[in-house]
Amino acid sequence: MIKNCKKLTMLLFTSIFLFSSVEANWITKKSDKSKEIIKEEKKQKTQWIKLKKKEIKKNKEEFKKEEKKISNEVKTWITKKTKNKFIKNIDELPDGAIYFTGYSEGGNYLFYGYVKPDQYSEKIDGFYKTSKGVGFFNDGKTTCQIGSTVLIVDSGELTSRVSGNCSNGIEFVGKTSQTKNKGWGQAKTSDGEQKLNFEFNANKNEIAKLYKANIVEEKTIARTLPRKNIKKINLKPNGKYYALLIGNSNYDDNGWDDLVSPVNDINAIKSVLDKSYKFEKIMMVRDGTKKEIFKAFQDLSKLTTTNDYVLVYYSGHGMVKAEQAYWIPKDGSLEWGNGDWININELNIFLTEIKAHHLALMVDSCYVGGKFKGINILDLENNEDRKILNTKLQDYLDLRSRSVLSSGSLGQVSDTAPNSKNSIFALSFINMLNIFEKESNPLNMRSIAFNLENAFAGNYNQKPYYYHPDTWKHLGGDFIFIPKKNLK
Repeated sequence: MIKNCKKLTMLLFTSIFLFSSVEANWITKKSDKSKEIIKEEKKQKTQWIKLKKKEIKKNKEEFKKEEKKISNEVKTWITKKTKNKFIKNIDELPDGAIYFTGYSEGGNYLFYGYVKPDQYSEKIDGFYKTSKGVGFFNDGKTTCQIGSTVLIVDSGELTSRVSGNCSNGIEFVGKTSQTKNKGWGQAKTSDGEQKLNFEFNANKNEIAKLYKANIVEEKTIARTLPRKNIKKINLKPNGKYYALLIGNSNYDDNGWDDLVSPVNDINAIKSVLDKSYKFEKIMMVRDGTKKEIFKAFQDLSKLTTTNDYVLVYYSGHGMVKAEQAYWIPKDGSLEWGNGDWININELNIFLTEIKAHHLALMVDSCYVGGKFKGINILDLENNEDRKILNTKLQDYLDLRSRSVLSSGSLGQVSDTAPNSKNSIFALSFINMLNIFEKESNPLNMRSIAFNLENAFAGNYNQKPYYYHPDTWKHLGGDFIFIPKKNLK
């Protein structure tokens, strides 16, 4: 059910008096809109559609260039009209093949399959140049004709071009890298909307294990790790963790509609942080007035030091006026001009005054354009890779970090996720905190942004947006949620 919804209000912190070029995204949950706002929304939507069409056109042109590089043997195979029998289990795949499994970024589906070397093709350094096979989506019906062509053989390492044509209309091209009997690869669909990440192995059992691992929480976490003989990642923060959680659901009788998710969201976030993550203090502002919210920021700045890690989370009404964005406190007037809205320039002063080594702002809000794209750095399966990850996460922890992660929409979205009292943004965040704690894995903000993008897959009005405001002096770190059992 659509209630008062979160409307796009992506702006820049462009105060000509105090700041420059700092992006901001603030929640707007509002039903009554002025003609000026509606006009601006239509303008922004038109611009977004034009950019989207331009992006799609560019992706199609790039795909056509790659498509021309596909060998004739593979092209003939993948375009061949063959009704493949759907194989439901990896165990039933034919013997003597190379097996693969993977997942899509942006499609929320998994796949598996096989390819066999084409013994009629020429050999390159002892390897058959062409391989052909079939892939299967986990939807129980979609099959893909798949083929690969060896491009380079260097010291036993193969680089190949892979391509496929699926019964649901999806076409893709990409590259693979193989050493001995295993490897990995990535492909992109013809519309550019999805990336397919996959691993392959001559051992069917190994692929079955990877596929099973991928199934766990596939809609929230793109990958999970096998747990056997895996060394735990331990990190040592130099300071303490603090959080300020602000949720405005119940507004005074001033024209603003009450909301369901904000207070529920911050209560649920506090619960999981208290239980599984070591926060020195979690400050809560439920249904806060402007004075109460300002007081909370003042109290927070008195608590923290330059060694500490600070999380600020906001959910509630917001508004835009004359290209300025505002948070609306519970006692805020419906109309601007009474001095009871909270200008983002005021908030920026509070945020820049907070003493912290890491400062992360999460806003359950909306934006236009600028989709963050990243990798799931926890997609690792051996201790050597985890050792490298451990070093990387420690670097993120040691370097100064300033970041904003928000979610938003130009159109209307529900106040809550279906069958839930929480927003999609908050629910996905909470699920990630729980899952990573259960797996004994630290969770960094980049991974949260990446996995939130999967959670919003298919929702073209609302996409997570992750960035580092210029004037906040970000120096390459990343805010990390460290489970209690991963602390040194």
